[in-house]
Amino acid sequence: MTISKVSYKARYLAGYTLLVLTGNVFVEASANSAFAKSAPMAAINGGQNNAKAPNYLGASIGSTTTDGFCNGLAACESTDKSWKAFAGVRMNDNIVLESGYVDFGTQSGMANGVTISQQASAFTATALAGVPVNDQIEAFGKAGIARWSVENTATATTETTGTDVLIGAGADYDFGNNMGVRAEWERYKDVGSDATHNNDIDLLSLGFIFSSL
Repeated sequence: MTISKVSYKARYLAGYTLLVLTGNVFVEASANSAFAKSAPMAAINGGQNNAKAPNYLGASIGSTTTDGFCNGLAACESTDKSWKAFAGVRMNDNIVLESGYVDFGTQSGMANGVTISQQASAFTATALAGVPVNDQIEAFGKAGIARWSVENTATATTETTGTDVLIGAGADYDFGNNMGVRAEWERYKDVGSDATHNNDIDLLSLGFIFSSL
C-alpha cells in the first residue's frame, strides 16, 4: 500500500514536471518566433499609417468666377486667378475646424465708356466633415461663414464689407512625410452690395497641405 502511494506520487510529480517544462519551451519558442517579433511591429506601423495629423497649414491657387457680374457690362471678364491660405485643427477622425484667407482676384467690364471693376477678398471659418476613401485619400464637404470685403471702382472707389455663408467639397491626398495635396470647389454666397453687384463667387483651387505630425 505504501509502495503504491509512493509510486503514484512519483508518477504525478514526473508528469507535472514534464508539463511545466513543455509549457516553458512552448512559451519561449513562441516569444522567439518570427511571427511574434513581426506582429507588434505590424500593429504599430499600421497605427502610424492610419494616424491623421492633429493640425496643418495649407496654400492653394485657383480660378474664381463671379456669377452675374457681367450683367449689363461690355468687354467684361468675370473670372480671374485666385489664391488662398488656410489652417486646420482636427477635432476627431472626421471633423476639422478650419480658418483661412482668400483673394478672389479682380473682375472688370465697361459701362458707358467707364471701367467697372471689383476686387474681393474674405476671411473664412469653416467646419469640414471628412470620409476616408482609402489610406491616402479623404473626401470632404465643408460649410461655414466668410467675412468678405469688396472694392468697387467706377468713377470712384467704394468699399463694402459683409458676412455670408460658404459651402464646398473636395478631397485631400496624403503623400506621406507630412505633406499632401488638396483639390476643392467652394461657393461664397452674396458677395458685394445690392447697389454694386451682389453675386455668388465660385472658386476652384489646387494646393498643398503641410502637417505637424
